[in-house]
Amino acid sequence: MPAKRKEEEKFVVRLPKGMRGQLAELARLNNRSLNSEIVHRLGLAETLEVELDRAKRTIDELLDNKNKPS
Repeated sequence: MPAKRKEEEKFVVRLPKGMRGQLAELARLNNRSLNSEIVHRLGLAETLEVELDRAKRTIDELLDNKNKPS
């Protein structure tokens, strides 16, 4: 019986001109397939968005506290 592959979803995306080549070069430099590089970067983007939101909230709290009378 063949080994079961983990569940995957296929998604077709149109990239701006030149982006595929840039991603392919980054994938080569990182010793990843093009697909793995794209998945890796999507994961990083999600993590960075969460961290950016947290930093913005912290800045807002600090500014609010600075503007409150003591």
